[in-house]
Amino acid sequence: MKLYHGTNVDFDRIDVTKSKAYKDFGQGFYLTDIRTQAEDWAKKKAEIFGGMPVLQEYEFDEATLSSPDLNVLVFDVPTE
Repeated sequence: MKLYHGTNVDFDRIDVTKSKAYKDFGQGFYLTDIRTQAEDWAKKKAEIFGGMPVLQEYEFDEATLSSPDLNVLVFDVPTE
């Protein structure tokens, strides 16, 4: 499964400690399977915080969703 992350800073290692603690669903690393949604996130972050929009793409093994090491929220429909 392909997942996307929209940001304004390119990086090659995920570090959830750099995430804001008071996001909608808490501190974490937010991904979507909707490419255009991630592109929009990247544009908004670049407008607010500077930098350039960056779209990161990840190949995700869905079997990992059952890992006790992850706290995953899955939505059946996109959220605004």
